[in-house]
Amino acid sequence: MIRNVYRLVVKEFLHLVRDRRTLAFVLSMPTILTVIFGYAIGNPRVTSIRTRVLDMDGGRIAYEYVQAIRDSTTFKADVREGATEADVARAEQDLLRDRISAFVVLPRGLSAALDGGGDAIVRVVVDGSDTFTAPSLLAELGRTTVEQNAFAAASMLARKGLARDVEDGLRDVAPIDLKTEFRFNPDLKSQNFVMPGVIGLVLQLLTVIVMATSIARERERGTMEQLAVTPLSAGEIFLGKLVPYFLLGLLDTVNVLIVARWLFGISLAGHYWVIATLVVAFILSSLGIGQLISVVSRNQSQAVQLAVFYIMPSFVLSGAFTPLETQPERVRSVAYFFPLTYFLHGFRTAILRQAPFADVGQDLLALLAFVVLTFGLSVLLLRMRPDVR
Repeated sequence: MIRNVYRLVVKEFLHLVRDRRTLAFVLSMPTILTVIFGYAIGNPRVTSIRTRVLDMDGGRIAYEYVQAIRDSTTFKADVREGATEADVARAEQDLLRDRISAFVVLPRGLSAALDGGGDAIVRVVVDGSDTFTAPSLLAELGRTTVEQNAFAAASMLARKGLARDVEDGLRDVAPIDLKTEFRFNPDLKSQNFVMPGVIGLVLQLLTVIVMATSIARERERGTMEQLAVTPLSAGEIFLGKLVPYFLLGLLDTVNVLIVARWLFGISLAGHYWVIATLVVAFILSSLGIGQLISVVSRNQSQAVQLAVFYIMPSFVLSGAFTPLETQPERVRSVAYFFPLTYFLHGFRTAILRQAPFADVGQDLLALLAFVVLTFGLSVLLLRMRPDVR
C-alpha cells in the first residue's frame, strides 16, 4: 500500500511541476492575498468621513465644537463659517449627489443659549446608505457633544461662583472617571484579530479549490479509467491525491506566517505546537472537503463551482473579519458547519491568550471530526464510482 501511494504521490507531483502556471499560482497566491487582505482589512477604523460643518452661530461654544470636529481623524471637515439657510439647502443637494457623507448645522444663538443656561439643538444629517460609516460618524459626534455639554455646564458653574474654575466645574459635572484595562491585546491591534481570518481564508481557498479539481481533472482527461485498471484501491487513490496538496498547504502556511510576522507583527512565540496542530487539522479538513467535492463532480468546472459555493458562505459566516456575535442567532448556527470557524477560534485563542491544548481542545476535536467525516465519505463515494474499483 505504501509503495502504491508513493508512486501516485510522485505522479501528482510530476503533474504539478509540469503545470508551471498552476504551481506558480498555488505558491504565490497565498502570500499575495495575505499582503492585500492584511493591509485592506487590517485597520477597520473609519477615518476622513466627508463632513460639512455649517456654523451659523459664530460664538465661542460653536468655535469649540468646530475645533473638536477638526481635531478628530474620523472627519474630513469642510467648515463653512457664517453659513445661511442657502448653505443648508446646498448641503442637502451635495449629500444627495454623494459629494459629502454628512453635514452638521450649528444654529444661530447656540452660544448665547448655552451661556444663558438654556439649551439648543445641533442638527446632524447623515448618509445612511453606508451602514458602516454612519454609526462611526454618529458615535464620534455623540462623544464630541457629550464633551461640549460637560464644558458648557462647567463654565456655567464657574460663572455662578459654584466652582473655582472650569476644571473644578468639570469634576463636579463629571465625577465618574472610567478606568479601562485591555487584556490579551492591550494596543487594540486590529491585525491580531484580522490576520487569523486572512490566513484561514487563504489556506481554505487554496486547499479546497485545488483539491476539488484533482479527481475531477482525472475524470475529465480520461485518466481515471487508467487508474482503475491499476492495483490501486479507492483509499490509496485518495491518499495519493491528498499527500502532495497537504505538503503544498504546509509550505504555503509557512510563507503566510512569515509574511504575517514580517509585515504585521503577528508573533507565534510560545504557541508553536498548538498552532502547528491546528494548522495541520485545518488543512486536512479543508483537503477532505475539496476531495469530497471532487468525487461528486463530473468535471473541473462543476468542481470549481461547488468549491466556490462552499467557500463564499464560510467567508461571511465563519467570523473571519467580524465576530460571530454580530450575526443573527438563526444564521450564527450555520457557521458551525464550517471548519474555518473552529480554526479561527482556536488560532486567536492561541496567539492572544497563549492557550494550551486544553483550551483549544473543542476546536481540535471539531476539526478532527470534519477530517474523519470528509475522508470517510470521499473514500466511500469513490468506491461507488463505476470508474474506480
